[in-house]
Amino acid sequence: MIDRRAISPLIATLLLLSFATALGVVVMNFGSAQVELEAQCPIDIGLKLATIGGQPEFCYNAAKKDIAFTIENGVNIKVEGIIVNVIGSQEAKTFTVNQAKMDKLGNYLGHIQYDSSVSGEIRQVKITPKVVMYDEEQICLEKALIVENVRKC
Repeated sequence: MIDRRAISPLIATLLLLSFATALGVVVMNFGSAQVELEAQCPIDIGLKLATIGGQPEFCYNAAKKDIAFTIENGVNIKVEGIIVNVIGSQEAKTFTVNQAKMDKLGNYLGHIQYDSSVSGEIRQVKITPKVVMYDEEQICLEKALIVENVRKC
């Protein structure tokens, strides 16, 4: 014959364990969702302008209507493309450069067509990297390069 008094504490223990497990899963899901919201681009990409002879490789040729630049990637992650925002005194332009793929420690020599007679004098250029993290493309706004003093080529 089975002692029924021994079954009740066993069932109560199993119910408490399943409740604690369910509560832990809910808390972990809320915590991971909050981390994803706060961390837009949690990795330090290390993107920077190449420097040759003490001069950053970033210039504008008004005759050719061309912005030329060389950027270097860091050691942490591959860059899958860039978004270049050019803010002129008359209008702002956005260029998506998907062919700007850079391996770790890689370089990219870029050219953007920009007509200063239409869009005005360049006030700021922002180069924003695109990376793939967790099988999802992310645009890392906080890791963007900003150039405000554009020299002539």
